[in-house]
Amino acid sequence: MNSGITIEPLTMEAVRELLSPRTPPCLSLYQPTHRNVPGNAVDQPTFRTLVESLERPLAAARSGDHVERLLRPFRALAADATFWRHTRHGLAVLAADGGARVFLLQTPVAPSAGVADRFHTMPLVRAATALERFHVLALTSRSARVWTGCIWHDPSGDGSDRLDPVPLVPVPGGEPVEALTRPDVISPESFEPHRVKHGLGSAGFVHGGYGARRDDVERDTDIFLRHVDAVVHEQVSRPAELPVVLVAPGRLAAAFRGLSRNPLVLDEHVDIDPHLLSADELGDLVVPVFSQARRVRIDREVAAFAEARGHGLGSGDLAEVARAAVAGRVATLLVEADRREIGRFDRGTGAVEFAGFGGRGPAAQGPPAAGEDVVAAVAEIVLATGATVVTLARIAMPTESGVAAIYRYA
Repeated sequence: MNSGITIEPLTMEAVRELLSPRTPPCLSLYQPTHRNVPGNAVDQPTFRTLVESLERPLAAARSGDHVERLLRPFRALAADATFWRHTRHGLAVLAADGGARVFLLQTPVAPSAGVADRFHTMPLVRAATALERFHVLALTSRSARVWTGCIWHDPSGDGSDRLDPVPLVPVPGGEPVEALTRPDVISPESFEPHRVKHGLGSAGFVHGGYGARRDDVERDTDIFLRHVDAVVHEQVSRPAELPVVLVAPGRLAAAFRGLSRNPLVLDEHVDIDPHLLSADELGDLVVPVFSQARRVRIDREVAAFAEARGHGLGSGDLAEVARAAVAGRVATLLVEADRREIGRFDRGTGAVEFAGFGGRGPAAQGPPAAGEDVVAAVAEIVLATGATVVTLARIAMPTESGVAAIYRYA
């Protein structure tokens, strides 16, 4: 990129950081984008139009220099032709005090741009907590690559089930790479006494090299797999909180599972050597494995809510859930995708008022024209307390209200 702005992966860690208070004004911009021509020809002009809608309210209340400082990241992106040739299906830019956080999304978002005292985060919350996203770890005995995928199906066929590469930093302070390799960890000289170049974790990795050649190879593979597990867990799984589909030959997969400390690696894996597979071929193999795990996760969340409600530890009443969220009582919140309930919400007491704010029910993702999206506000508060939010399709929700909460205590 020529703008100098770093594109971030969408993670739960990033979303929680954006929920923290900051000095207003907070600028939030969302737009659908396109991966390929000719669709992406409209993306840059659309972005400039949305930036203009941010500029008008800012110019009415602030000096020209202040406005330009606030809009500097948007101007830089608007002028970056390279950036617009490498977008995905959606774009989010959230900026305050001249700095910005930029996310490329694998699913579209409704176009919107607004200025407020806090960021409009619900489109990111919904995307980050949806159960359609996953990671892929493609592993051989000599290399490891990570991809992020989504089982959202684009009706136009523009990138359905696409896997996008996730850069990894092989050693602290190093540069991001597309793949981890054995030389990142182990010296290529097979019988050098101290072949471990770098270690991760509190114990580190120590290995001498005078055993039998086969023993050396097996020990080196073990060292490499531990390094991969540590890097993937710390840089990918812990921040994003997404399930990981392992793609590796059977014996290597078993060895990796035997030492992995990553709880997000799925039990089922794809038993194949991935080194000659394209991203599309890899996607075709991993989607069925992930889809099955996703169905199990949905059933588990819905069953947990039913059990909790049966014991007085669950509710689908939005007003009650709102009060519980403010009190920090919500452990898990199921949210209906694209659901909006507009009203007044007191973030101090959790009190909700719906009267006078029009109809209730499913709606688009943009900022509300009046009042506040109570479903979004409750989800943000629950996330900020460190609890779990899961976004489900309407057909999968166990309630009609758009929310279903499991409480920590009665």
